[in-house]
Amino acid sequence: MNINDPDHPVNRLSGIEISEETLEQMGLTFFTVRKQKEADHYYRARESAISADVQYWLKKQIIYGLRSFQQENSQGKNEFMVSDYNFEVQKNDTLAMLELDSSEGTVSERKEGLIFALEHPDSSLEDASTHFQIIQIQLDGENIYCCFYRKPKRNIGKKKFAFKNSGELQFADSELLEIGGPIDFFIVKNTIFISSLRPFEYAFDYQDHINELRDENLKRITALPFFDGEESNREEFEDSCRQYFYSRSLAQIQPETIEVLQRNFEDRCEELKLIRRKMPRNAKQAEVYQRKYRALWELYDFIDLDKRKIIFHNDQEPKTLIQFFSDKIVQSFLTGEYGVAVSYENPANEPTA
Repeated sequence: MNINDPDHPVNRLSGIEISEETLEQMGLTFFTVRKQKEADHYYRARESAISADVQYWLKKQIIYGLRSFQQENSQGKNEFMVSDYNFEVQKNDTLAMLELDSSEGTVSERKEGLIFALEHPDSSLEDASTHFQIIQIQLDGENIYCCFYRKPKRNIGKKKFAFKNSGELQFADSELLEIGGPIDFFIVKNTIFISSLRPFEYAFDYQDHINELRDENLKRITALPFFDGEESNREEFEDSCRQYFYSRSLAQIQPETIEVLQRNFEDRCEELKLIRRKMPRNAKQAEVYQRKYRALWELYDFIDLDKRKIIFHNDQEPKTLIQFFSDKIVQSFLTGEYGVAVSYENPANEPTA
């Protein structure tokens, strides 16, 4: 169900009239959550009892927080602006949507593990050891889980927290929990809506999933026929690509892009040969010509156009090849020049081609 559908729980919650009567119809449960990678269960959660005035205040803050994600559309109505989650870029003023299915194995399992921890809270868990907060909203039998990635404030080093009691300043003898503020992400059934990418990725240790996809794509690409040349150095290329700052670009490559790469590689080799063959002899004209094709020109160092094989050596960076493999080298309709696209996005509310 589209988040802007009138029956979607988030849309209904954002449009609710704020009054004591309506807020009493909402359920709210407050949890602090700890990640524990090496344990049998990835998450532990502690449920905290909260006073009526804190309940009332938090419910209002959740509603205001959800409304902050809405913008006025061309019909003058408020709606949530949503785009697909992208490893490489976060589009400002929109929610990134990640729909979980079998292909999202790691994060799907961890999301289920998180819900399990919330359904089986552990009263022995110390707030001081937790990593983030989850506020569970119950509305007409449906759950919305809102995450705030923040740890308790503790007395450390040369700074301590104190409060006044009957005019006397005293040390705080327990952790202070900062509540409210912007929602980092929220979960509805099998969909995660993300406002801040890093808190979402920290909560689910999503870098693990990114690395898995990176390695799968590297395996597919280096298994293609153009990577079996004498100078292809497949293993060296894979090792270079496993550096952190290349992982997201490689993970973002879709299977259909790799299929197109395999199908069209030889045609692109012929096109590159033709472009180089047409280079003007005049130095000034050649400079202008190379500038037009600057994003393509570096490929000549990485492809044996006659043998139609990849060339890669230890002293080279894989950036240009990654841009080529991920179909990021594009031609400007306005200038006719070739450049590198930052990212491609499919709006979440529109079908893909």
